[in-house]
Formats: sequence, C-alpha cells, structure tokens
Amino acid sequence: MTVVLFMLIALLAIISGFNGGGNLMATFVASGTMSRTMAVLLLFVSLGIGPLVFGTAVSHTIAIAVVNFHRTGHVVFAVAVFAAVMTVILTWWLRVPTSTTIALGGGMVGAAILSGHSALIHWDGVVKLLAGLFGSLVVGFAVAYGLTVLFWAVLSRLSRNIVNRLAGAQYVTAFWQGLAYGANDQEKIIGLMALFFMLFYHQTHYAVLWPAILLPLLFWGLGVVVGGWRIAKTVGGKIYRLRPTNSLSTQAAAALTVSLAALWGLPVSTTETTDGALLGMGSALNPYKVRWPVVRKILVVWVLTMPTALAIGSVSMIFTTLLRRWA
Repeated sequence: MTVVLFMLIALLAIISGFNGGGNLMATFVASGTMSRTMAVLLLFVSLGIGPLVFGTAVSHTIAIAVVNFHRTGHVVFAVAVFAAVMTVILTWWLRVPTSTTIALGGGMVGAAILSGHSALIHWDGVVKLLAGLFGSLVVGFAVAYGLTVLFWAVLSRLSRNIVNRLAGAQYVTAFWQGLAYGANDQEKIIGLMALFFMLFYHQTHYAVLWPAILLPLLFWGLGVVVGGWRIAKTVGGKIYRLRPTNSLSTQAAAALTVSLAALWGLPVSTTETTDGALLGMGSALNPYKVRWPVVRKILVVWVLTMPTALAIGSVSMIFTTLLRRWA
C-alpha cells in the first residue's frame, strides 16, 4: 500500500503537469512572445523557487486541514488520491481544464465518509478550500478586467515601437505566475508528498522535507512535456485570441491573485484563476470576441468536478473495503 500510495501521488503530480502546466503555457505561448521550450524551462525554474519565496502554508492546509489522514490510515488516503487522479484524467481526456484542488477535495471527502471516518473531516477546512477556489475565479476576472482597462489606457498614448518593446515584459509576468503556481497549486502535491513521508516515518509533526518539494517538481515537469500542450491549445486559443499586450494583463492578474492566496494559506486553482483572468481580459477588450460556448463548457466541467470526485472516491472506498474483507 505504501508503494501504491507513492505511485498515485506521483501520477497526480504528472497529471497536474498536463492540466496546470497546460493552462500556464497557454498564456505564455499563444501570444507568440516565447517559444514552447522557453515556456517549459521558465515554468520549471519558477515553480521550484515558488515555495521558497511564498512559504508552504498551502501544503499544510491540504495535508492537515481537510481530513485527518493520520487516523484514517494509508488506505483511505490512497483512495482519496486515486479519486482525484481519475477525475482529472477524465477532464483531460475531454480536453477541458479543471481544478486538481476540487478533484482532490472531493476525493478526500468521499473516501473519508464511505470509510466511516466522517468525524475526521474538518468541515471548516473544506469550506476554506471551496471559498478559495470559487473566489479565485471571481478575483482573477475582476483584476484582469481592471488591469486590461488600465494597460490600454496607458498603451493608447504610447508609440507602436514602445508598445512592441513592452511585450518583453511578459517574461517577468510569466515568471511571477510560475512562482505563484509553485506556492499554491504545486503545494497541494507537496502537501500530499509531505504527508506520505509523515505516515511512512510515523511522525506526528507536519514538516516539508526537501524530497517532498523536489519529487513533485520532477513529476510535474514530466507531465508538462508529455501532455501539457493538449490543454494549452484549448485555453490559449479558444477562449480569446491572445496578443503579447493582452497576455501581460492576464498573467499579472492571475499571478497577483494566486500569490496573495498563497501567503494567506488559501488553496486556490491557478486553472480557474488563469481562465477567469482570460475571461476578464476578453470582456474588457471586446466581450463579443469571447468564445462563450467554450467558457460554458469549462464552467460545467468545474461544477461537476467536485461531485464526480466525491462519487469516485465513495465507490472506490466501497470496492476497496470489500476487497480487504474478501482477502
């Protein structure tokens, strides 16, 4: 079970590279400012530095504040991660980005309830999780809308040559967005890995060891290389056509929202924040050019992610319990 649990966490990190990495690459590459290879390298470096800059408060929330896995044991923990993995694979197959955080939260709650450990669920932590997730979408939209209006008010007074030079600032906002992702979305996997080491070494005090940071980063990078581009094409080209100057406001809005949430220990979704920022930017420039059918499809998947993960976690827990009894 220890080996299975480690493999599931590694697989979730790889899938997060598919999903979250694809969302980040979408705003980096679709505008034409940087190459695909440069985007991957920039992301890998910034993600590794993110937890060092903003701390590991989010990892503590995921590992400790939702379900007490110290008392549920390895099996319930493994089923929760399995449910998250299956949920995100399903949405990746549909080519629609979703929130790994929502999938993970649903899997945790479903596994805990069906294993008879509902008393070990910290419902205030679940509320904190949901508030951060849905709040990130709204804040990402609002900040991107305001920044886009401000940027274009300034850019309209500058010459074309100066505007073209400002496109290079996308490297700064892209790096910042990577830092924010590393301190928030990536820390959910870091929290799972840290919890794995705690259970393995029978420790009771939460601590993030360096392997808990390095291993998820390596697995995440593998996921970006293997499947991130599939999601990037959906987000980058089908919600709103990106230009270098548009990417600046989108990336800055998403990075600001996610990094502030990381400092407060709120697990938010960079997927939702980035997509909300894209929607806010597009609405500020020309709402008629926003591809609303794609937006509706993404929103439906987000709404269904939590109950889907909860159902998969519940069914998996029942099946696992029956297998253990028959064994």
